[in-house]
Amino acid sequence: MEVKEPKPFEVNDKAHADLFNDMVKVLLENDQRLIEQFLKHTNDAKVHASEIEKKKWNDSQSYKITADSGRQLINVSTDGRIFDAIKDKGTCTFYAAAGVEDSPASSNVSIRGLQTVGQENIGSGFAVDSSGIAYFFYYQTGHTSITWTKLPTESDRNRWDNGQLVKITQDNGKPFYHGFSSETDYNTLTETGMYLIYNTGVNGPSPSLNRVFLLVMSYGNTLVQIAYESVYGKNTYFRVLKHNAESWTPWEKQITLSDLLEGSWERPKEIKSDWQEYDPINLPVKYRKNLLGEVEIVGAIKGGILGNTPVFNLPAPYRPQQAMHFIGVASSIGTPGVPQFHRTLIDKNGNVCVQSSSNNANPTEFITFGFKFSTR
Repeated sequence: MEVKEPKPFEVNDKAHADLFNDMVKVLLENDQRLIEQFLKHTNDAKVHASEIEKKKWNDSQSYKITADSGRQLINVSTDGRIFDAIKDKGTCTFYAAAGVEDSPASSNVSIRGLQTVGQENIGSGFAVDSSGIAYFFYYQTGHTSITWTKLPTESDRNRWDNGQLVKITQDNGKPFYHGFSSETDYNTLTETGMYLIYNTGVNGPSPSLNRVFLLVMSYGNTLVQIAYESVYGKNTYFRVLKHNAESWTPWEKQITLSDLLEGSWERPKEIKSDWQEYDPINLPVKYRKNLLGEVEIVGAIKGGILGNTPVFNLPAPYRPQQAMHFIGVASSIGTPGVPQFHRTLIDKNGNVCVQSSSNNANPTEFITFGFKFSTR
C-alpha cells in the first residue's frame, strides 16, 4: 500500500504554517503505525477464531440453571408442588415456600434445592430447608411424586458414634448360631451376647439338651450364663463364673409354677393289713413328689387293722427324713353330729400306719389321707 504524503502547507504567516505542518506530521506518523499493525495482522498465520470454534460457540448450551441474578431458577408457591414444577425442567435450582404440599420440611419451613437430570423423566437432587435439615430426593419414569430421604444431621452422627458398637446378635437380629455339625463348649462362650446352640455340646446344663437359647452377660472376669431349652420351652438353667474364680458354679435349674404342679401320681404296689381302698374310682390311694421334694398322699381306705401295722409302703425317694404324724378325717357313723379323726404315722422307712381313730363305734369305716411332707 502506497502512502501519499500531503504537500507542506505554505502561508505567509510562518507561525501558523509551522503549527499546521506539525499537526500533519503527527497524523502521518499515526497512519504509518496503523498501516504497520494492519500489515502485521494480515501476515499473521494464526487464525483468531476458526469455523469449528464458531460452530462450537453457536451450539453451546444456552439453558440456565439459575436466574440472571444468580438466585434460584424456579419458585414454587404454597399452592403448587415441587414435583410438578421441576419434573420437566432438567438440571435446575428451585425454592419452595413453607407449606408446599410435597415438601419434606415442616409446614412452616421453606426449602431450596438443586436437581440434576440424566435422562427424561428421571431426576435426583439435594435440598436443604431453612432450619438446616438436608434431604436427598429422586423420581423416575412413571412416578407421580418425589421420594425424599432425610440425611443424617450432626446430632444423628454423634448419637451413632456414641452408640454401642459391640454386637450381641447377628446383623439380622437373630442369635449367633452353633449348628449340629459343631460341638459347642459352653465354657468358651464368654462374650456378652445371644446364642442358639443346636448341639449337645460340652459343659452345658444337661447332656440331653441339644436346642438351647443361651444368654451370656460379661463384666470382665464376672460372667453369667442363662440357658433356655427350646424343645419344651419351660426349662431354664443358669450358672456364674465369679471374679477370680477358677471354675463355673454348677448349673442350677430354675423351678417354675408348672414344675411345682407337675409330678406324676403313683399307686401303692400293695395295700396291706386287711385295708382296702374306700372308693377306687373317686378316692384312690396315690402319692406324688414335686421338684421341691414335697410328697403328697391322698385317697381313702377302710376295714384294716389300727396300730403300727403298715397300710402300704412308700418307695425310698418318697420317704421323710424322720417319722412324722398326721391327723386326718375319720368316719362319723355311730357318732352323729360329732366330727371324728384319726392319727397316721409315716416313718423314715416309708411305712404308712393308721395308729388310732376317735370313732369307737366304727373306727375304720372311713379313713382319709390328705398329707404333704418334705423329703429333704
